[in-house]
Amino acid sequence: MAEDPGPGVLVLAPMGLEWRAVRRALAAAGNPAPAVRCGISLTRWEPPPPPRPALITCGLAGGLRPDLRPGTVVVAESVAFEDGESVPCDPGWVAALIAGARACGQEPVVGPTLTARRLVVGEARRGWAEKGFVAAEMETALLVSTGARLASLRVVIDAPTAEVSGSWVSPQRAALDPRRWGEATWLAARAPGYARLAARCMAAALILAR
Repeated sequence: MAEDPGPGVLVLAPMGLEWRAVRRALAAAGNPAPAVRCGISLTRWEPPPPPRPALITCGLAGGLRPDLRPGTVVVAESVAFEDGESVPCDPGWVAALIAGARACGQEPVVGPTLTARRLVVGEARRGWAEKGFVAAEMETALLVSTGARLASLRVVIDAPTAEVSGSWVSPQRAALDPRRWGEATWLAARAPGYARLAARCMAAALILAR
């Protein structure tokens, strides 16, 4: 590994599906780090007092580049808001997450990740891809203000070639909309497996970083 990721890490998983997958994977690996459900856009989480551990988000993301397919593992090289500058992720943890993905038989895509205020769909995907971003999520850049070391590992759930509606920012509401039932079936078939893949890669990274 190029750099030591250092001691202390907390894994943040936005949704219950992602958190349960992470919790099970970490338990199977001997609990190498604690994990919390942070909520979409960190609505369920407050930062711990200093000194803070490294904060690593884990779960699903939207792919932005047209060549990225659902199921692709993405490791953030940097994170940014829609109206802000990119902030580099911790190099040691980036290297650890890449190694963890490879240990699980995945070759991750490494690049800038966007933290958006809402789901990025339609033409907006192409615009952000043209700016160099590889994936979009709704949490990691919100952690920059904590001053903690940051990293993120995500698995692409939808992409330009296989896209869901922006209404899925509220999963329960979207699932009640008959217009979204086809997408609900698609997500139900894929999201659990993709969440487990992200969790396995995270657990492997934490073991390798010990």
